[in-house]
Amino acid sequence: MAALLRTCVHSVTKILNVYINGNGVLLKNSNHLIENVPRSTYFINKKLYSQVRKKQKPKDPRKNTQYPYVPGDPLQEDAIREVAAENDYISKVTARNKKIDEVKLNEIQKSSRMHLTKAGLQYEVLKEGDKRFGQIIMDLKSSKLGTAKEAVILEGHRLIKDAVALGAKMKSLYFCEASALESLPKEYLQNVTLYKVTFKDLKVWADTTTPSGLLGIFEKPQQGELIAAPDVVLPITLIFDSLKDPGNAGTLIRTAAAIGCEKVITTKGSVNVWETKVIRSAMGGHFCIPIVTGLSWSDVHNHLQEGTRVFLANSKPSHVLSKTFTKHLTVDDIQEVEDVELSESDNDTEDDKDAEEMEHEELIKEMNLEKLSREFHKVPLTVSDYSEIPLAPAEDGNIPAVALIVGGETEGLSALAKKFAYNHYGHYVTIPMNSRVNSLNTGIAGSLILYELRKKLLTFGKLNQ
Repeated sequence: MAALLRTCVHSVTKILNVYINGNGVLLKNSNHLIENVPRSTYFINKKLYSQVRKKQKPKDPRKNTQYPYVPGDPLQEDAIREVAAENDYISKVTARNKKIDEVKLNEIQKSSRMHLTKAGLQYEVLKEGDKRFGQIIMDLKSSKLGTAKEAVILEGHRLIKDAVALGAKMKSLYFCEASALESLPKEYLQNVTLYKVTFKDLKVWADTTTPSGLLGIFEKPQQGELIAAPDVVLPITLIFDSLKDPGNAGTLIRTAAAIGCEKVITTKGSVNVWETKVIRSAMGGHFCIPIVTGLSWSDVHNHLQEGTRVFLANSKPSHVLSKTFTKHLTVDDIQEVEDVELSESDNDTEDDKDAEEMEHEELIKEMNLEKLSREFHKVPLTVSDYSEIPLAPAEDGNIPAVALIVGGETEGLSALAKKFAYNHYGHYVTIPMNSRVNSLNTGIAGSLILYELRKKLLTFGKLNQ
């Protein structure tokens, strides 16, 4: 009986298009299912089954709603592998065709948007609302993206021209009118990607209220990198202590570059000196002086020469500042309290604490350290008028190295800065002023002291000559 059934099935499958499932044979032109077909009959239909699948997209047996999936069935497993191979092939072909279409479309669009200036420079015209322009500006202004660490934005004819003349490398330039490029020497634009944008788009993304029509993307110098060496370099280091105003930061960087300071250091909590507002205020000073940013106070001394004289710029008059000191308070008393507070939780080993507890204790340590460091504000330090800064030649007779610490506008100098100055035998430097004026602008006060330091150091240099 079984032999007769196999013979019948073999004959029928030569004429009709059939589908083989793990549980039997289904005729295409019939709704009847021949149940209980022995496994031995599968080899009879395998060739025809393969021919049918080549003519149409294979179907996944696991998704068949009429017949259950039987794990281990050879035909069904073959079908699953073919479905996977087919899907992979279709995905690759689709991706390849899409990439080819995009390349062709970009070539067509680019060829229709490319223009030449009178000087023979090629530029691309971006239509209004082109996302590429806005996206790159957003990326550069975002502190969370790595792009912001690689490039900076410069606006305006003069700033861009001065930066390129100093040796800064420009990557791309956006302009509104081709005539704006005439103000820049052609050799400055040889390897620069040029884009023409609408004034409306430029006004949206520019920081200035009335853009000049030029916006350049420049490579950002590395930490401590000097682009244009000054004629004279004096051993003066300017340190920003939680300085947050972009205008004051830019003014001080510009002054430091004009004087010929050795470097500028910013501590954590200070303004990002590579913001467009700071760069615009510094007017190219960033490329004339090495800048090291984001240091903690424990690392600052690694960037100073040995024996550097430290000075704290203070906006208060000397007689007012002296009243804030506690005569009987010594730094040894503060240090003793600090050691006790910080060692209370040191008895336990790390194995006895979980991560959350250790993190909490670390936070408490930092808070206690900052709280205790505030006491350093009450420790007496020498206070001098800016015209009477106590400076003397170094032990070897050369010009001494000095560091000027400038604090924030509202908070002033931090306790950690005061502690750093105390440990380096620092002095307060004040500027006399009318009693009706509370303080000077940080940028102005710092600039006055810097020029006074320059004057004294140059005097030492003449004496050595």
